[in-house]
Amino acid sequence: MAKRIRSGVLLLLLLIVFLGMFAVFGAGIYNDSDQYLNMHIHREPLYPLFLAALRAIFKDGWLIAMGILQNAFAAVSIWLFAEYMGKRFRLGLWEEMIVILIHLMPHMITKYCSSLHLFMTNSVMSEALCLPLFTLFLLECFKIFTEEKEKDFQKAAVCSLIIAFLISLVRSQMMITILMWMVVLCARILFWPTSRWERRTWQRHRDGKWKAARILMTAAIVICVFGIRLLAVKSYNLVFSGRFINNTYGTVNTLTNILYASDREDGERIKDETAREFFYRMYDLTQEREANYKYAGASLKEKTEHIEAWHDTIKFEMIEDVFYQVYDKTVTSDYITQNLMADETAGKIIKGILPGCFFRWLGNYLLIARYGFIRSIAIVHPVINWLALFIYLSGLGLTALAYRRNPKDPAIPVMLISILAILANVGAVSMTIMCLSRYMIYGFAPFYTAYFLLLLGVWKEWRRKRRRWY
Repeated sequence: MAKRIRSGVLLLLLLIVFLGMFAVFGAGIYNDSDQYLNMHIHREPLYPLFLAALRAIFKDGWLIAMGILQNAFAAVSIWLFAEYMGKRFRLGLWEEMIVILIHLMPHMITKYCSSLHLFMTNSVMSEALCLPLFTLFLLECFKIFTEEKEKDFQKAAVCSLIIAFLISLVRSQMMITILMWMVVLCARILFWPTSRWERRTWQRHRDGKWKAARILMTAAIVICVFGIRLLAVKSYNLVFSGRFINNTYGTVNTLTNILYASDREDGERIKDETAREFFYRMYDLTQEREANYKYAGASLKEKTEHIEAWHDTIKFEMIEDVFYQVYDKTVTSDYITQNLMADETAGKIIKGILPGCFFRWLGNYLLIARYGFIRSIAIVHPVINWLALFIYLSGLGLTALAYRRNPKDPAIPVMLISILAILANVGAVSMTIMCLSRYMIYGFAPFYTAYFLLLLGVWKEWRRKRRRWY
């Protein structure tokens, strides 16, 4: 009874924090919000459908309903995460409260430290759903490693895959969660047999055929899930936009950083004449406004800040405007047709120019990713950047120490999966857009939760040894 009361109090406190933030600051509407409300062809289906359902049910009060539901969902996701960690690691009240505070930090960082100063769960932005879903996804991934009963392991595997599928329908970059699921499940199959059933099976099948069969089945499931996702997106666009197509603008996004890294002579490799003319026009604009790599500073900091400062301008004013102004005058004013043509032409430009500027683009990609890794656990600052590096290295050191002490310590997969999540998110986002705080913050709480659990393990081990000495 005492545990149930404690659990209920913690959930109530979380609800008070999140709903209190909504009551104080109200709903946030930003530049991208209109695209979700209008079910724009660029946007993935789940969040626009969520908003459409709210508008249909609550009419003029949909914004209030949205704020309540999004904040309540965030509170419940953190509560479920903290409750499981408390149970699995036998955490006391204050230790569980530390886990909760760690999960509150991303929301406070984006509110008080990011450029938009947004409280994510108050906002008409897909991150309001994506972050709580990601928390639940990682929780189920942790269970894949920490649950010992076969039925609990299977339940966690199914739940995590379903949540990964839902996340991929909220943000395209989050399709990496489906691949993460495959990596986590394969790692469990190969390296981490926890149940008695698995150990007996491994002993019977020492030739590895059993493992290979399960891994092949996992890969087949992932391929099917990607296919179902594509069908779902195309069906959504057919219903609401009249076209059985995938979301548009992805190739145009990819072109942005490649155009930034290119030289004018790279255009000579573009075989399509129309695509070549578009490239020259776009490149000349970047040159005229000193918006390409040639005008970045010498230091890594100056180079990265130059890329981030010009990214959106290149995308909207030097790529998108060029495409749509030409198409409006010469082809059609239909926006979706323009999007399809822009993506096709952008693909031809990339195919032509990327071989010539690949290594420069790769260097810029690593610069963007570098800030992404920092923003995943800290704030970009000349001093804090080095601190972030130390935190990553010390986290890996604590993991190695825990492995030496007990190879089956459940804190080990928590840390490794958290690092995998950061790697996957940074890698995906750096391909197309900037690693802004609201995109990178997904890995913050899982990483520091794992760090805390590893430190707690060291502390408890030290206390046990100290008792023996006395």
